[in-house]
Amino acid sequence: MLSKFLNTKTLIILLVILLGIYLISKYTERGDRTFKSELVAVDTSKVTKIVISPKLSGEGNEVVFTKTGIDWKLESAGKFYKPDKEAVKNIFTELTKMKSKQVAATDESKWAEFEVTDSTGTRIRLYDGKKVLADLYVGKFNYVQSQEQNPYQQNRGSMSTYVRPAEDQEVYVVEGFLKMSIQANIDTYRDKNLFKANKDDITKISFNYPENKNFALTKMDNKWFLNGMPTDSMKTVGYLNKISRVTSSNFIDDVEPETKVPEYMVTIEGNNFPPTEIKAFPADSLNKYVITSSVLPDSKFSGEKAGLFKRVFANVSDFFAAEKK
Repeated sequence: MLSKFLNTKTLIILLVILLGIYLISKYTERGDRTFKSELVAVDTSKVTKIVISPKLSGEGNEVVFTKTGIDWKLESAGKFYKPDKEAVKNIFTELTKMKSKQVAATDESKWAEFEVTDSTGTRIRLYDGKKVLADLYVGKFNYVQSQEQNPYQQNRGSMSTYVRPAEDQEVYVVEGFLKMSIQANIDTYRDKNLFKANKDDITKISFNYPENKNFALTKMDNKWFLNGMPTDSMKTVGYLNKISRVTSSNFIDDVEPETKVPEYMVTIEGNNFPPTEIKAFPADSLNKYVITSSVLPDSKFSGEKAGLFKRVFANVSDFFAAEKK
C-alpha cells in the first residue's frame, strides 16, 4: 500500500516537472518569436534589387536600385539617374548594423502611432531576383535628450527609430536615425559630384566668360600662372581646394535655362581624369543660373543655392594679392 502511494506521488511529481518544462519551453519559444535583436540578416552580395516606397499618405515616388553586373542603376518615376557610388553600400550598412533594443508594440493597435502602417511608414524591400529577402516598414524617429548635466562635454541624447518587419505584428525600437538614412527621396541617392579630383592632378583651368573676358590658369613647373602672369600661391591653392571637389544637392531638374548657350564655362584639365566642363546658363531669379557638368550630363543644379556659381566661376582678382595703397 505504501509502495503504491509512493509510486503515485512520484508520478505526480514527474508530471509537474514535465508540465513545468513544457511551459518554460513554450514561453521561451514565444519570447523568441516576439523579440528579434537582428531584424535584417541577409547576404548583401545576393541582393539584386532594392525598392524604397514612400508612405502612402505623403508625396513621392518609389526609388528603385537595380543591379546590372557589378553596377547599380537608380530609377524613379520612369527616369534614370546616376547613383552616388556609396548609396547602396550605405543602405546595406544601415540595415545590417541595425539592432533592436526593445519591443514597442505587439499588435497593430500602435502601428499608426509609431508610423509603421502601409500609409504612414516608409517601406524598404530587398530582392534576390523575384525572391524577397527583407521587407521592413521604417517609421517614427524619436529623440530623447540626455538627463546628465556635464558642463565639460556636450550632452548627447539617444536617437531611435520604430521599425516593423512586414510579416510581423511586432514593432521594434532600433538605435540611430534610420528614418533619416532610408527615405523615398530620389535626390538622397543621386551622384552630387560635379567634379572630383586630386588638386595636384589639375594642370589647367580655362574660364570662358561673357564679352570675351576669357582667361586661363596654367600650371608650369609646379607654379601657377594666369595668362602668363604668376599668381598668388595662397589664393590659387584656396581656389584649387574648392574646385577639386565641387558638389551640390540642389537639383533643379524641372527648371529650364533661359538660353541654350551657356553664359559662363569653366574647363578643367589634368591627369587621371577626363577634361570636365562646368557650364552656367541664365535662369530664373530664384536660381540665377542653371549649372551643368559634363560628368553628370542628365543633372541640373541651382547656381544660387549654397553659392555654387560663386564657388566655381572665379574672377581674375581672386588669383592675385590685393594691391597696397
